[in-house]
Amino acid sequence: MSAVSIERAYRNFIKFHTHVTYPETSERRQQINTLEVIKKLDAIGMNHVDVPMIWDGVHLVDEGKVAGKTEIERRVRFTYRMRMWKLTQFVDEVLHLADRDIGTYLDLANCLREVDFDLIKGRTDIDRAIANIAVIATAKRSLAVGIPPEVITYQINWALNEVAHLDVDEIELLECLPDEAQLKPDGKVDHNQMAQDRGISSIRLVDNIDTRGRIASLFCDCFGGKRKESEKKEMQPLSIRRLDVASRFLAEPSMEALLRISRIANEYVAFQPRFEKKMISAPDGDQTRMRMMESYSELPRLAPAAWALKVASPRYFRYRLATKSFMVREKIKRSDKKQFFYAMLDRSKSMQQGERIYKLMAILMNRLRAVGRREAILGYSFFDSVVHEEIMVNDIAGAKDEIRKLHHEFFVGDDTDINLALREGIVRIQKVVGEIEAERPELIIVTDGDHGINVTAKELKGIVLHVFVVEQENEDLMELARKTGGVALQQL
Repeated sequence: MSAVSIERAYRNFIKFHTHVTYPETSERRQQINTLEVIKKLDAIGMNHVDVPMIWDGVHLVDEGKVAGKTEIERRVRFTYRMRMWKLTQFVDEVLHLADRDIGTYLDLANCLREVDFDLIKGRTDIDRAIANIAVIATAKRSLAVGIPPEVITYQINWALNEVAHLDVDEIELLECLPDEAQLKPDGKVDHNQMAQDRGISSIRLVDNIDTRGRIASLFCDCFGGKRKESEKKEMQPLSIRRLDVASRFLAEPSMEALLRISRIANEYVAFQPRFEKKMISAPDGDQTRMRMMESYSELPRLAPAAWALKVASPRYFRYRLATKSFMVREKIKRSDKKQFFYAMLDRSKSMQQGERIYKLMAILMNRLRAVGRREAILGYSFFDSVVHEEIMVNDIAGAKDEIRKLHHEFFVGDDTDINLALREGIVRIQKVVGEIEAERPELIIVTDGDHGINVTAKELKGIVLHVFVVEQENEDLMELARKTGGVALQQL
């Protein structure tokens, strides 16, 4: 995101309190103490935000109430006159210097009226107020650099819609993605493919990207740079982390493709992990349960009450014993049987075209989310004319580390050999599956190759195959996946 400079003439507009709410009757003013918000901002590294903007964020969203035209004119005039010397105030009676920015403030009020603040999710009122501050500050600065109010409103609402329903594990993975420049150099951006994916003209797309980039740069300024975790600084609230991701969505349009494909993959039942939780009998178990006896060899494990019954009523005891209707104690332990996925990912040079890298990462991220939720184990390898080293991921920390390593220079391999990748994937699954406790393994292949396939369903030996062909078609590969009962998608 390149920095956006704001003209000196708009400095006061950015700094001064706009008074576009009704602070005298504000319910939120009673709920939220401005000093508490300032302390929270300092703790998470947003201490550079001006206090007037903090007031806006604290008091703006009172049931969406924004002041009318007359009230805004009165308050803007009052704000400027309050900062004037006595002599300047006398001159202002004639020259009306305090009225110079009323039109800009009215535009801001109109812009904010259409922003859907309900999409801002926060755990507490203070967290939501901080998110409001970022949105209001972005709107102010966007107006100051000449972006039309209706465009600002549309783009902010678009970004809020994209991130409003992101789960925590999605945010964690998106946060650790490398910058778009690392995954897609400017010279490699394919605007025609992007326009085709979005169903709009490439000319309109380029203009849209430029505007979004400027808004995103101003958005990012509110956070004081990227989020950093340290012992001295608190973790930013989820509402702000969502907006941080939103600023990247505005600036890096290829991330749209990533999230879109990831969500498409979620819609397929056949692609969901089969995660089984159950308690099993184990001599070394750390828990005990009672169950009906199954054989007479379990007599030593009868409950004490059963032996008391033998003394009290021997005949009834013998009847219960003959019918095996006594309860016995049994040691058990928990067994979490996870789904095992193995992904073969195409790293040939052609994967740099269009948005193919992001679409590949979308499928990878989709499976990494299952790992993060402790529902699956993931192994994967990149391939081109050969299959490269194996990577095993068992937790979310490992997943984030692997994502950070990826960059566009990684995708510079030779031609794609899909048949080799399939056969090597089968071998690697069979080698690993004996060492881990997991559900029936499934193989995933992500490629842009259209080569003929000579691997048969019989060679897969019961392994379910999922196929994702990005921006290309491969009917042979599609048919093979369908025969195994897996997901088969092309032209992603």
